[in-house]
Amino acid sequence: MNISYFDTYDELSQKAADIIANDLKIKKDLFFCAATGGSPTGMYAQMGKVKKSEPTLFDQMQVMKMDEWGIIPSSHPDSCESYLQKHLLAPLSIPQERYLSFDPNVSNLPAECARVEQEMEAIGPIDICILGLGKNGHIAFNEPADYLQRGFHKAVLAPSTTQHDPTLNEGKEPAFGLCLGMSGIMQSKRIIFLVTGKGKQEAIKMILERKITTQWPASFLWMHGNVDCLIDRNSL
Repeated sequence: MNISYFDTYDELSQKAADIIANDLKIKKDLFFCAATGGSPTGMYAQMGKVKKSEPTLFDQMQVMKMDEWGIIPSSHPDSCESYLQKHLLAPLSIPQERYLSFDPNVSNLPAECARVEQEMEAIGPIDICILGLGKNGHIAFNEPADYLQRGFHKAVLAPSTTQHDPTLNEGKEPAFGLCLGMSGIMQSKRIIFLVTGKGKQEAIKMILERKITTQWPASFLWMHGNVDCLIDRNSL
């Protein structure tokens, strides 16, 4: 894991965007797995600026949504779908045919998970996978557990993951989501690991100790050969 520290979130975001732009110049149809949340927002804004200066750079890039909340519809303003449409897909003019999405509220979730896994494998492997760090050490919706899921799957979410939005817990079953499994993450050619935000000191400490455990899923990134870990000093 290649760790770099940044004095500001803006500097971290700029560095991440620069890495992506440079890789796109080498591989135009780059397969990009997009995370949501506060960590990548600045990076997506910087990518939008690149689009304005280099209008054709993103014309072949393929995008996959990394995860999605269950319970709430994809049209909900707090959904991952709404976030990506606003911050990534619309600014970069990514059309539907170059976007792999999914719906956690369909009647047959196993079939939906199998479809996404099959389509991902047909396009992939992922060229760049964007990851943030959960307060409990999760990556995507791969939560701490006795064992981790290999493939694309339905994940029951920890309270610390859903605490920001009470509507995520208003369904008839425990809060859940669909997400990329550990195999898809670990087979990615490159991972950009964005470590920023408040309340993550313990998770960061565990990552830096380099101990690999399913109780801190992000620790598995130490076994990947090409991870750019970008740490915002303000989160320490």
